Amino acid sequence: MKMAALLPHVEVFGGVRRYLELGNEFVRRGHDFVLFHPRGDKPAWLGFQGATRPFSSLEDEEFDVGLCSEYSILSQFEKLKARSKYFYFVLEGHKKEKEVVRKNFLFLGNSEGICRRMERKYGITCHRAPGGVNPDIFHPLSEKPEREAINILCYGRIYKRRKGIKYVIRAVEGLTREFPRLRLIFFDTLVGRDQRDPRPLIKTRVPHDFYLNLPQDRMAWIFGQADIHVSAERRAGWANTSAEAMACRLPVVCTRSGTRDFAFHGRTALVVLLPLPFLLRRQIRKLIENPALRERLAWTGHKKIQEFTWSVLADRLLTLFNKPKSADFRSK
Repeated sequence: MKMAALLPHVEVFGGVRRYLELGNEFVRRGHDFVLFHPRGDKPAWLGFQGATRPFSSLEDEEFDVGLCSEYSILSQFEKLKARSKYFYFVLEGHKKEKEVVRKNFLFLGNSEGICRRMERKYGITCHRAPGGVNPDIFHPLSEKPEREAINILCYGRIYKRRKGIKYVIRAVEGLTREFPRLRLIFFDTLVGRDQRDPRPLIKTRVPHDFYLNLPQDRMAWIFGQADIHVSAERRAGWANTSAEAMACRLPVVCTRSGTRDFAFHGRTALVVLLPLPFLLRRQIRKLIENPALRERLAWTGHKKIQEFTWSVLADRLLTLFNKPKSADFRSK
């Protein structure tokens, strides 16, 4: 099978990782996978086994399946010659959703939550394609470091408001009198043309470290430095860092946004309905006070997230792509 995907760039983003990892899985199974983006060069941060080509060559060949998640390159996606074109919803509430669902595409969603929303709001069929994690990159450390502090890990891209990082900081600040040994750990990668550095934007009295531009072979290490992972995302499709924390056997406090497939309150994680500091604080306190709960959620979360590897997702997508399209009903 010949497959192609379109991206606006190949920088360090979860949405880019999705196509690189899936492409690698498809190639391992003997399929052709081409990644188109404006420049057409190979990504430097993650090994990619497929082909890469610039947008200028979009119309040079035909494909069985085309994939795209990015609204800004819809005009390029429409140029792609593919028998089946799937728009892959990975983010909730984009202003161009209504425009996309009117086009002659098929639809994928990267989480149960986003699929339910698209089906309810627009009456389309949105195929479940949740995932994923790479257990070769995100895995528990063989030895857990000893430490006196209780380290709380949080994604560090604070200038992205929907990530809710300020809410996590405020939640932890409200616990420092009860638990003076708390420490925050942030991580991020400089991305984009402006290379915006998030570190100066972190304003807190809580002792903290910020790790920037870690290579992929250090991701398990950074998760292994923490005792708890906290996420306060809004409008997420698939909550990458929460899933990756579980893969590293770290107990998770998170919102429902992008986590409905794998985060079940009290069973695999502690889940808050809204990303409010006092709600996050309440769940973080439970984990600080109860090491046995931390350990139990770490293990059950780790077991659950193994259902969402890129390999599992590739199998699911190949089954869908091979299904006769006449059996794929969607209403308008």
